Amino acid sequence: MNQEIDFIQCKPSIAIDFTMQDLPNFKNEPNIVVLFGFPYDEGTIRNKGRAGGENGYEQIMLVLKQKLKECNISQKVIHVGCVPKQLTLEDAHEYLYQHIAEIYYQLPQAKVIVIGGSNDQSYPNFKGLVDGMQCKKLGVINIDSHLDVRPLINQNQSHSGSPFRNMLEDVERFQNSKFVEFAIKGCTCSYEHYQYVLNKGGKVYFMEKDIRRLNAENQGLSAMNNVLTEFENDKNIDYIFLSFDVDSINSAWCPGVSAPSIVGGLTNIEALSIMERAKKSSKIKLIDLSEFNPAVECERTSNLISEMIITFIL
Repeated sequence: MNQEIDFIQCKPSIAIDFTMQDLPNFKNEPNIVVLFGFPYDEGTIRNKGRAGGENGYEQIMLVLKQKLKECNISQKVIHVGCVPKQLTLEDAHEYLYQHIAEIYYQLPQAKVIVIGGSNDQSYPNFKGLVDGMQCKKLGVINIDSHLDVRPLINQNQSHSGSPFRNMLEDVERFQNSKFVEFAIKGCTCSYEHYQYVLNKGGKVYFMEKDIRRLNAENQGLSAMNNVLTEFENDKNIDYIFLSFDVDSINSAWCPGVSAPSIVGGLTNIEALSIMERAKKSSKIKLIDLSEFNPAVECERTSNLISEMIITFIL
């Protein structure tokens, strides 16, 4: 752990810590949220981003436990650990995939939140949901400043810019699913990658061109409500996977990321409102949160992400 980071110190305040072996004990719990961690930033480093994100999961859990002691949560919440550190990134992805699939196999009624770590976690999370639930009809939403459909590097190595290319190229698992890119900044993506998403049947909601031109007080929520409502009304979609890269949030509220949104981006209110709307969706099955980097900034960002999680589970 980087000793230069000013971590917020707090003691666990509620009994949410369990193990994977405890999962069968909750099979009769109708409303349950399972937390799992991905403490890796190698994917960000491979994508030429800043190191430090491997400690993000630990910091969020510290802050989250402190905040939860003051909350009256309406769902059972359990935390069943994380991918162990010191694995290769490829082995970490496999470990994550296997454990997310196992969570759904043991608790098919569960909603899962995976806390990163770098955004390359999204592809193994997607695989775990598809295989664990034996479902190939998903609505996938990537909330992000970036499209994250870059090619693999160095003899097919994944990285933080490639998870949704991996997903779209996984024809067996993705062929009956739908994909939306949300809050994308035009200046951060290439036309080639934009066309790639369209050619794969995806939709792209740009921050400035599409979201900021809406006649609504909460533009981010209004746009997300349109996306979720479409997926919820689509009988060909069984579940929704919401991937939330927090670098999509303006750095005034979320500065602790590898690539801060200095201009534009979602507001803190929009981020919290999106999580509140997600909570109301019966189809939301999986959320992952990516790219928090406490080496860049710790306290403000970890508090916002923790409140986003609490908003979903209250």
